[in-house]
Amino acid sequence: MKILFVAEVSIAQVIGGAERVLREQALGLASRGHAVRVLTRAGEQDRESRVVVEGVEESRYPVDRRTAVSFFLSSARNARRAVQSLAHESRPDVLLIHQALPGLAVSGCLPGVPSVYTCLSLAHEEFDTRNRPPAGMGGALWHRCQSLARRTIERVALTRARRVIVLSDFMRRRIAECHRVAAERMLLVPAGVDTRIFSPIPDYRSSRPALGLTREQFVLLTVRNLVPRMGLDTLLRAMVRVRQTIPHVQLLIGGCGPLRAELEAQVKALGLEGCVRFLGFVPEDALPDYYRAADLFVLPTAQLEGFGLVTIEALASGTPVLGTPVGATDEILGRLDASLLTAGPDAESMATGIEALHRRFTADPEARARLAEAGRALVLRDYTWSHHCEQMEAALQQAVGGRQVPRAGG
Repeated sequence: MKILFVAEVSIAQVIGGAERVLREQALGLASRGHAVRVLTRAGEQDRESRVVVEGVEESRYPVDRRTAVSFFLSSARNARRAVQSLAHESRPDVLLIHQALPGLAVSGCLPGVPSVYTCLSLAHEEFDTRNRPPAGMGGALWHRCQSLARRTIERVALTRARRVIVLSDFMRRRIAECHRVAAERMLLVPAGVDTRIFSPIPDYRSSRPALGLTREQFVLLTVRNLVPRMGLDTLLRAMVRVRQTIPHVQLLIGGCGPLRAELEAQVKALGLEGCVRFLGFVPEDALPDYYRAADLFVLPTAQLEGFGLVTIEALASGTPVLGTPVGATDEILGRLDASLLTAGPDAESMATGIEALHRRFTADPEARARLAEAGRALVLRDYTWSHHCEQMEAALQQAVGGRQVPRAGG
């Protein structure tokens, strides 16, 4: 098949889950013999209109960022023009859309070419949880208008797509509730992890000295965008109690975002300076070492966990995960052990969950190893990118009418 991805993020640099899924799908389908191209919005720092990443070409269309209106109009216009231009070079068999605005722009612009939409989360809910309404009636009204616009755009893009790919049953339910997409048009294809990169080591504490950690510490790790829905402020409140019961605890927070200064101030106000460290953005090649060094990965989500790539990355690395029962987290952790899910997303529940696992690991030194082995086995069975791309290939074949479109060179 000739597959054209249309997105707002890039495969050239992975800074979050959206980039990771796009990159793995594009490179994975290319490795399966398909002719893959990616079209995306140019970033503010991008200077090249075309780049090649591991044999996959990424083209970038420009946008006007001066105002929200100019951004919207230029994004829609330029995405559509770019798709038509690329189609003149090589007409795709299918469009694989990753975000709502370009999806709306390009849907139907190539008659006879079906589109498939990969929905990681709902656009308006992401906007609402990442952006607090400005003070005043005017600011609140403008915020509301932007949220409604995103909801409408996504609904139209989803309606026009022949199939909708979701990573979790939670997201399938949210799309059905919010956008009234019929169940038969949606296909659940769980995300994956590269189990060669994210893998355990015999002695997980052996990597600690290089990271500024000691073998004696009880190390908690979380890797999140520093935005409100991630629940990091609640985790910090939980740490006040955890520090009293586990004196040698150390929490590492990886990631960047608008709440960095606010969270740092909270750490100081709560007197947690000695047991909380902010890592900032953790480069992709450093992530496995941090996962392996932790006794426990904590996922303190407050809202909208559409899947949780970090959950399966940690499990693949041999690190148990404690998560809140929010979104899709229980679809993964609920298959392993009930103790890996907190009673709720509040600070008391998080503290109770962390303390219970610490007592369990201390009383039975093999308990952590058993959880680690079970988590790794679950990932190997159900959450690999090769399995994901195999399912994606079948979905795309179905979208083009069930006919077997030949692979590149086939």
